[in-house]
Amino acid sequence: MPTEAVNEVVKDLKTRIGAVASALVSKDGMVLYADLPDGVQTETFAMMCATILGAAATANIELNRAPLAHIIVDGPDSKTLIVGSGKKAFLVAVVDHNADTKNVLMEMSKVAELPYTAPKP
Repeated sequence: MPTEAVNEVVKDLKTRIGAVASALVSKDGMVLYADLPDGVQTETFAMMCATILGAAATANIELNRAPLAHIIVDGPDSKTLIVGSGKKAFLVAVVDHNADTKNVLMEMSKVAELPYTAPKP
């Protein structure tokens, strides 16, 4: 899927799930697409999400457990959900704390499974 189409799919996901923020990020922290509120440093957001994913995956490996399906960071007013998207990327969405987590994960998984073409540097 071309980059422009990926942008539209992730933007549409944000609208469908009522997310505050959404992003498609490479596992090394490079922003592939992001729709974040004004004032948010896109690169910092992406890098910190990559760090969360990397730390959780490493901890899981150390315990000889199966690969992670997703990560949920639950806060008092929001949830940050991270879902793998292929071998080299992941999808992030920040939703209201009251959002239906099961539905959000289902919608994110649909988008995460779509093939995409990474932008050329």
